[in-house]
Amino acid sequence: MPAARFYDGPFAHTARFKTSMRRVWTFILAAAVLTAGCDKTATVTTSPARAERIVTFSPALTAIAFDMGLGDHVVGVTRFSQLPEGVQRKEVGDASSINAGLILSVRPDVIFAQTDEGKFQGVRDIDPNVRIVSLEMERLADVLKAIDQLGGAVGREDLADRAKARFLADIEAIRASVAGRDRPRVLFVMGTDRPFVAGRGTFVGDLIEAAGGVNAGSDIPGYTRWLRTQIDDIAKARPDVILCHTAPGQSAAAGEYWLQWKDLPAARQGRVFVLTDPAWQWPSTRLAPLGRQLAAMLHPETASAPATGGRAERSGDGPTMTLALAWMYRLIAAAIVGAALAAAGMALQGLLRNPLAEPYVLGISSGAGVGVLLGLAVAARVAVPEWLSTPVLAFAGALITCAAVYAIAQRRGVLDPYSLILAGVIINSFNGAIMLTIYLYVDPARIADFAHWAMGRLPDSVDRSLLIVCGACVTAGWAVLLRSGSAFNVLGLGDEVARSSGVSVARLRLTTFLCVGVMTAAAVALAGPIAFVGLIVPHVCRMVAGADHRVGVVVSGAAGAAFLVGAEVLCRVAGPLIGVSLIPVGILTALSGGPFFIYLLRRKFGEGRS
Repeated sequence: MPAARFYDGPFAHTARFKTSMRRVWTFILAAAVLTAGCDKTATVTTSPARAERIVTFSPALTAIAFDMGLGDHVVGVTRFSQLPEGVQRKEVGDASSINAGLILSVRPDVIFAQTDEGKFQGVRDIDPNVRIVSLEMERLADVLKAIDQLGGAVGREDLADRAKARFLADIEAIRASVAGRDRPRVLFVMGTDRPFVAGRGTFVGDLIEAAGGVNAGSDIPGYTRWLRTQIDDIAKARPDVILCHTAPGQSAAAGEYWLQWKDLPAARQGRVFVLTDPAWQWPSTRLAPLGRQLAAMLHPETASAPATGGRAERSGDGPTMTLALAWMYRLIAAAIVGAALAAAGMALQGLLRNPLAEPYVLGISSGAGVGVLLGLAVAARVAVPEWLSTPVLAFAGALITCAAVYAIAQRRGVLDPYSLILAGVIINSFNGAIMLTIYLYVDPARIADFAHWAMGRLPDSVDRSLLIVCGACVTAGWAVLLRSGSAFNVLGLGDEVARSSGVSVARLRLTTFLCVGVMTAAAVALAGPIAFVGLIVPHVCRMVAGADHRVGVVVSGAAGAAFLVGAEVLCRVAGPLIGVSLIPVGILTALSGGPFFIYLLRRKFGEGRS
């Protein structure tokens, strides 16, 4: 029997239709909600999360963040950052010492840096969630980009907009205040004798233009934004105003240095300003008040208040140094350095009967270099003249190195030639590590100056007191070595023959090492570590004058002096021809001496096999 059909009345179909429609609409609404939820989830995962904890890995970015009002988000800074008074943040290293564990100890969400992102790979390996934002900070416009990035990272675009508006308004106000004025040529230098200058494409150049000047550093030859240069090229740039940035303790000496040059218009007019505020080194929002100070320096007639840049004061009546006089002192210094190293090399080769012996190879130069760096660091902190502290400590470093090399290389009182060279390599490496350690304690403003000295370069303006002291040391040492020429000749026949001939071998070695230490210390104090002069020149002299050390010590000293004078002139003249302001003479001697050293080494090994 078929199942009964129930009749629900005339509106039964309508009720069922409504029920079906309710189910359809419920399904549609649920699908819409799920779709919206999925879209929201996708947006969160594809866009960077808001950062609450920031590490600013450069002084410039630290200054920008605090000036924007984001200081509460900053949990780590570099050791060179300047924080507002009373504010403290954990120091997490600097660009030269990136420690992933130290950085991650502050639990950052994002790291803002001017350093290449790849240097933070250790941080990423430990915590992939930490974002790295590397910013190029070279121009004034880059400050605005950094403001945008910092504000966007914490979700405070409003603060970023206000900070940009303030910065732009300040820069435009500076431009307006000097509009229509004459534009002096302005040179921004860091340091004195081995200076860096702000060239093309720098934030300092942009600030000079905004303050109503012309960046004279754009005319200095070179391919980098910040250029190593020399006084000859600075004179060619004809600066009307010099801005010298230096460490606070060096401000008086820096002012006197730049005011001494008769060939500089800025020195003749007394328009040298010494700057010690570290903010001049960093492209940040703090350039705006510095720009107002700069405009007052360049155009004092438009300033409502005097400039606060530290105008240098003359101690005498006027400039006293000319380029010609500086060239004369420099060439005398080159002659002293060349004579010292060549005569010392000739003496060491005769004493040790080793054709590879010379002050640089044996590590004596690097030992003296350690002393010089210590002297420069001491003179930068206490009132000790560099001409006094530098030679004394250089001499101490050279003698300690001589003693170490001698102790390592001898076996039962006999010096082994191969052990001697190996000892020199070891001591050079050790002294190099000490130099790098000294750099850690040097004011950042002077590190570039120290590093340029380490390349081996004669100073632009040689200190006359230092020249006299070093010249006297070299002359005295050279005279003693000359008197020992006959003893070197006899010693070439062997220690036993020398002793039987009345030569005190022990005393000769002690005297020679003392003289070599004094002469090498004087050379390094004047010019830094110059490589291979003591290797090349003595061998060439033997080819010309023979093996007699009575003649060789004299000839090698004279030839070394001529060699280094010629090399210095070549480096100064050839630098601009290849697009740089200056080639340090130590680079030229190392390039020429390296192949010569390899040739001698291979020949020595060939003789040993035969």
